[in-house]
Amino acid sequence: MNKDRYLETVRKSSLFRTLRGESFAVLMENGVLRSVEEEAFFFMQGEPATHVYVLCEGRARMVQYTPNGLQITLRLVTPGQTFGGVALLQPSSGYPVTAQAMQDCLAIGWEARFLQMLAEKEPSIALNTMQLMHHYIVELQERQQALSAARVEQRIARTLLKLAAQAGRKTEAGILIDFPLTRQEIAEMCGTTLYTVSRTLNEWERKGLLDIGREKVILLQPHGLVEIAEGFE
Repeated sequence: MNKDRYLETVRKSSLFRTLRGESFAVLMENGVLRSVEEEAFFFMQGEPATHVYVLCEGRARMVQYTPNGLQITLRLVTPGQTFGGVALLQPSSGYPVTAQAMQDCLAIGWEARFLQMLAEKEPSIALNTMQLMHHYIVELQERQQALSAARVEQRIARTLLKLAAQAGRKTEAGILIDFPLTRQEIAEMCGTTLYTVSRTLNEWERKGLLDIGREKVILLQPHGLVEIAEGFE
């Protein structure tokens, strides 16, 4: 498969958006296409951080496993987004998360050593990496704050709205979160139980806020969810 069909996907990614001309051409020349089947892994938590990726097709999730065996979905990755960026900052460390395909995925990967050499000529790569890591840190801080302060209904509503903003598609009925999404995955992202998520989603469906199918969620009244997310309900 030709990498050139994903030129614009890579060009718009947060990590490489500042590259132009020869530097971008060198970047694409050194990238390697990698396909990963649904439920398989790009890398595992603790493995040596050797590659950085831009997702081109499919959906993936970043999962962290706690010492007591709990699985926490930290964020979802959609086409055009970067993952594995820690390899640029701390190449000797392991990946802090596991990257798992939620659908059949295709990504372009680069060896961290190559990107470090390119960053010596293009310092913007290092700056973009730090900005990307800062964004993730802020996300984690907001998550921790929500877990400690927000009601579970607020957390669920915020998660659905965030997913809709990230990968929503307008339909006649409402906003479809356009990838398979299980209630267990929502529970992991919200830091709550499957039972609580199921009870809450069923209640919201009865109220006409959502339409829930098998691994599918349509937001029928996004403004109603915003009110819940902000605690106005």
